[in-house]
Amino acid sequence: MTAGPALNSSALDWRAFLYRPVDCGAVLLATAVCALLSSAEISAVQGEAPMRTKPSATESPGLAVERCFFELRSFPKSISLEVTRGPGVRALWRRSFHEDRGAGRQEEEEKDQPPPRPVRGLGDEAFWVGTPRLGGLYVLRTDAMLRLAVGGGESVESKLRKLRRLAHKALPRL
Repeated sequence: MTAGPALNSSALDWRAFLYRPVDCGAVLLATAVCALLSSAEISAVQGEAPMRTKPSATESPGLAVERCFFELRSFPKSISLEVTRGPGVRALWRRSFHEDRGAGRQEEEEKDQPPPRPVRGLGDEAFWVGTPRLGGLYVLRTDAMLRLAVGGGESVESKLRKLRRLAHKALPRL
């Protein structure tokens, strides 16, 4: 097991860690996405409040992705929330949910995936994607795409019930 570089003055300049530039905009956006759901709302759905939140953010041309992981004491009950924004969101949505999935070469993983399952009553359009173990709820609303996922061994229907409740809380705050 490696612990990383040795922290001595000859091997590493500690000032490089202290004075490293930070993208404050990305930090603020990621923190803001964590505010889309309250501890009380998560507790009402999962039966326990988050112990901590872990925000993160990335950007690519035309898209900004903000994530928040709500870690619960019972780790499989933890919630993952992701918001993708930017001028490329609708094109990404179209490619992900409306283009012919049989066209072109598919990855091995995609071949085993069930097709996206439409979910009514959320945003402009919504889909459940994946399996009970590794699935998520995707919701398109105006210029943003929201993704919610929860771990654990529950059925798709049980997870969808919970994620719909959380999505109804988060969507008006986008």
